[in-house]
Order: sequence, then C-alpha cells, then structure tokens
Amino acid sequence: MSELSSLYCKVKISKNQLEKFLNSHPEKPELNQNWLNWWDSRNMYSKMELTPELLRSYNDKTNKEIIDGWIKYPQAMAFSDYDEATEEWNWGMLFFSENFVEMLPMFAFIISLENYINESLENQAIVFPFFWGDNVVDAYLYFENGKAILSPKVQILEDIESNFEEQSKAYLNQKWEEMAKDMDLD
Repeated sequence: MSELSSLYCKVKISKNQLEKFLNSHPEKPELNQNWLNWWDSRNMYSKMELTPELLRSYNDKTNKEIIDGWIKYPQAMAFSDYDEATEEWNWGMLFFSENFVEMLPMFAFIISLENYINESLENQAIVFPFFWGDNVVDAYLYFENGKAILSPKVQILEDIESNFEEQSKAYLNQKWEEMAKDMDLD
C-alpha cells in the first residue's frame, strides 16, 4: 500500500488577485507538451496514456469551493494561509494523495494561478512523501515568464535548484504542529 504524499504551494499574489482567483470558475486544463512530458517522466504502476479525458479540473463552481472542500475534509489536514504584508499565499495539505490520476485536478488548479500571481522565483509547488522519509518528488511546479511549468526533470528532492525543499518541509512541519494539537490521539 502506498502512503499519501503532501502538497505545498507558495505564491506571491495580491489580495485583490487572490480574491479574483478564488471567485473564478476552475479552468479546464489543456493537454499540451508540458503535461505529456511530465506524465511520461513519472514512474507509476499500471501507467496509462494521458488523454484529454483523463486530464480534468474539479467540478466545483469556484476555486474557493475547491479550497473549502479540502479544508473541510479533516483527513487531508489542508491549510490556506494568506499574509497581506508579504502578499504570500501558502496552500496545501499534509495528506494529499498517492495516485497521479487523482492529483491531476489539483495540478490544473495550481497551473491556473499563472493568470493571477505576481512574477516571483518563489512561486512554486511540490508534491512529495513528506511524512515517509522518501526523497521522490511526485510533482514540482514552478512559474516562469507568466507560465506554470510541471517539471519533468525533478525526480527527487535534490533536483530542486532552490531552498524550496527546506521551506516546504519547514512549513509542513509548522502546520503539522498546529494541527496535531487538536487531534484526538486515542
């Protein structure tokens, strides 16, 4: 049995643009060469072809409903934190998924941020087995020249060229400490 990977996303976005994004309808992803290159680079059991039918967005009416749905699902331990002073939005979940097909709508969600965020090298997202000590990266997304890119090159944590690995682990540790205090550990 596989264990659930964690998701962490950090972007620079103004409060006004974040509100616009959250109130927008989820965008239908377009199957392009970036999606195909990333999909082909992943190791998975019973790998199927990535098709337009498989590549989908969430069915919620707004992006805010997507966030709210994950936050209301306690097993995910999801969080959404916006800092007005730094204009940083940290979003993710400690227990996201172990299945690439299930991850696709979330990647489409993150990619659709490209139309709202401020240009910054800090705009990144990662899915990796945070709790399980493995250094495999399920997905790494970054934003460059106004476009979101799913990296087919990043296979392990050491492939990330910035301190984003440490930032991700630190933030996820902080969220774990905050959320674990409220858990019933019987």
